[in-house]
Amino acid sequence: MRRDVRLLIALVVVADGCGDWIFPDRAQFELSKILNKNCGDTPYTDRLKPENGRMFENPWLALLRHPEEEEYFCQGTLITNRHVLTTVVCTHSTVVDETIVILGEYDSQSAKQICNGEMCNDVTIMERLPRKLITHPNFQKDTYEADVALIMLNRNVIYTNNVKPICLPLTPVIPARIHDPITYNALWTVENNAPKQVQIKYIPQKECQKILGNAIELHNGQICAQYAKRIETRLIAGSGSPLLIEHQDRAFQLGILSIGVFNATYLDPYLYVNISSYVNWIHETLTNEYKP
Repeated sequence: MRRDVRLLIALVVVADGCGDWIFPDRAQFELSKILNKNCGDTPYTDRLKPENGRMFENPWLALLRHPEEEEYFCQGTLITNRHVLTTVVCTHSTVVDETIVILGEYDSQSAKQICNGEMCNDVTIMERLPRKLITHPNFQKDTYEADVALIMLNRNVIYTNNVKPICLPLTPVIPARIHDPITYNALWTVENNAPKQVQIKYIPQKECQKILGNAIELHNGQICAQYAKRIETRLIAGSGSPLLIEHQDRAFQLGILSIGVFNATYLDPYLYVNISSYVNWIHETLTNEYKP
């Protein structure tokens, strides 16, 4: 057995016993030749994020819109220089070589340069077209199980301050008994021109199933969560946006927003795809499809 694999197993076993959040950093960035390269970094290192996203704070966010429309219909995250991670539901409305994938957006209503202190936003956003849509073969439309998909872009993107990939957890993220990291859903909302950073808290699956009743049957690959505090916003067209945490000044995506209750209040649950349950499929798919 290779030494780095033995180390990874040891770290996971130790973490499970003591209850700490363990990110084996070397494994996170070396286990894959495709994922987690130049990922997850921004100019900000504060642990508690403001509700309104700042310039360059979410450079991995992607918007999907139809060419004849101004409003986006779904979201996603850049994970390589040619791939966007989103949901199967979003790909159902995505048309190859037609739908526009927008990267680098900060203020969707402004065409002018925006400055904050010494930092100025580059108003030049990147637009790409989907070359190929890859959906998880086990997706279930009645339960939204395996609601994970990849969009291969028609051309590579060039990384800048406002266009970068997010990191994915290549090894399991194990929750602490004493101190949990702060979890956010970063996304655009109908009330704001710039991304929001909505603090989220987990709902135990049994408790969430009681709330949902017979409306939907939950599965292990899903995360149930709700707003951590009262907030007046609606996550309409938020499908595909990331559930993320900060670790060592890098952002890691733990989940993908799958579905929510229409006109939900801050007490209503949202369902997220658990990235850890599907990261092997993501990696294997990219290994087969990726062309540098």
